[in-house]
Amino acid sequence: MSKKSLNGYLRGAFFFCASLGFLNVAFAQPAATAKVVEPSKNVAAKEVAVLLTQHKVVGHPGEERLQDAATIKPGDLIEYRATYTNNTGKSVAGLTATLPIPEGLEYTPRSAKPGAGLAQAATKDGVFGNEPLERKLPGGKTEPVPYSEYRTFRWSLGSLPANGSTAVTVRAKVEMVAQPAPAEPAASRSR
Repeated sequence: MSKKSLNGYLRGAFFFCASLGFLNVAFAQPAATAKVVEPSKNVAAKEVAVLLTQHKVVGHPGEERLQDAATIKPGDLIEYRATYTNNTGKSVAGLTATLPIPEGLEYTPRSAKPGAGLAQAATKDGVFGNEPLERKLPGGKTEPVPYSEYRTFRWSLGSLPANGSTAVTVRAKVEMVAQPAPAEPAASRSR
């Protein structure tokens, strides 16, 4: 897959969903740009606004900085951040955030923030658990689930005070795309 088609694939693959008590709010964001995400028309923007951004993480640990993610390539580390702002004059209860990780990205271990038992992960099966996830094998044994199979994170954020803000983040690396083996030239025939 070329760099151009990988960017297009990731743009189309990223969706962000938030659940606020009994209200469901859906947001869509291409995976290769950082901009404000507008709430769907079924929820007034004046209640709880969500700003979804994504950036490339560059530099070494302790010296990291975030850059625009207008283009991405295999090996890039991407940070997704959803910031919730309560624009009402009262506390909002039951705030839950759900952040999918698109195919083609591999979750970076222990990067979900806030962590400390607030974030839960799931694979395609949709069964949430604490990191690191494990799967049962025949015979009752378990094995760790590879981070490349993590597809969704969920946070139970609880209450958000009047005019308060909170954010959740997750980091994932753009997976390396295996290039097909070159075709062997046809054997030349002599007459």
